[in-house]
Amino acid sequence: MIARFTASLAHSSLLRPTMPRNLQSSVLLASSLAIATTISSTLDGVNGFVISGRVSPCVSSGRKQSHSSWPSRGFSAATELHSAPDSLGMRSSPRDGRPNPLPSPSEFVGVIFDMDGTITKHCIDFADLRRRIYDIADDDFGGPDKHDGGCVLELAEKLSPDGRKRANDVFQDIEQKAIDDMKFMDGLVDLCRCIDDLGVKRAILTRNVRRSVDALHDRLLDDEGISGFYPALARDSTCEQGNLIPAKPAPDAILHICNVWGCDPSNVIMVGDSPADDIVAGSRAGCRARILLAEGGVVRDNDSGNGGPIDEEEARQRTPCITVASLLELRDLLRDNQ
Repeated sequence: MIARFTASLAHSSLLRPTMPRNLQSSVLLASSLAIATTISSTLDGVNGFVISGRVSPCVSSGRKQSHSSWPSRGFSAATELHSAPDSLGMRSSPRDGRPNPLPSPSEFVGVIFDMDGTITKHCIDFADLRRRIYDIADDDFGGPDKHDGGCVLELAEKLSPDGRKRANDVFQDIEQKAIDDMKFMDGLVDLCRCIDDLGVKRAILTRNVRRSVDALHDRLLDDEGISGFYPALARDSTCEQGNLIPAKPAPDAILHICNVWGCDPSNVIMVGDSPADDIVAGSRAGCRARILLAEGGVVRDNDSGNGGPIDEEEARQRTPCITVASLLELRDLLRDNQ
């Protein structure tokens, strides 16, 4: 059954021809693992989450206190796989009776959002980003066999001073274009108003730079009269000691936000469009729910280099509790949680 599902997915429209092979492999492995786990859980009498026609187990790694030791790839710490046992306050949605893994209203503190592809429309060409940075690395190291590619941000840090300058020029060019082309994701305004009406906090955690976040806040306030997200952490954000906060998929930024809010990660949910960055970060931090946004039901190429080959352990880390096809679907889920 699992083999038939995987073969079917491999030929489906979810795996676009433009998606890099390493990301296709990640989607296939994570999807196969989700189905296998759900079948196993069902045999044990535990139901998986069924949202938007997708079945996914809820993954929890527990809260970790030592943040700086988290690797960006190949995470190997032991994790425990859950399907929302009753002890975590599992409830059903009054709308359609579907399982609801969100924190109970009395425990729900806030929602942490990724930015590009989640609350703003997709406007970064990740294939072009990877190509341009990898070309610089080829020149800098003396050929493609002299480096292992991977995360473009981490790779840029390994370059020579001239190589880092060239890479930074690429980042600035792509991010400026993203600012110029920025459009709100469909349903964002309604979702923000819903969250504010519920008295729930909302934050941003992005691998973009701060000026991208500032541009979003300016447009939200000027066009819609909606206040900004707080905290709003970008890849150039620093902690109180002045040190850069490690970027996703490290859990540090999520734990920083929880510290600002005065809550535990089990009181918040992480929402994003990248299994390799957003969902992994939420899993490692111990967020109560990790929600994947696949706009229109389509998995897009949003891989900045962390989507390479993975083992079963990291596939669990990348498996969301819920997959939603729109921000309005998330809004309805939040309303039903009350």
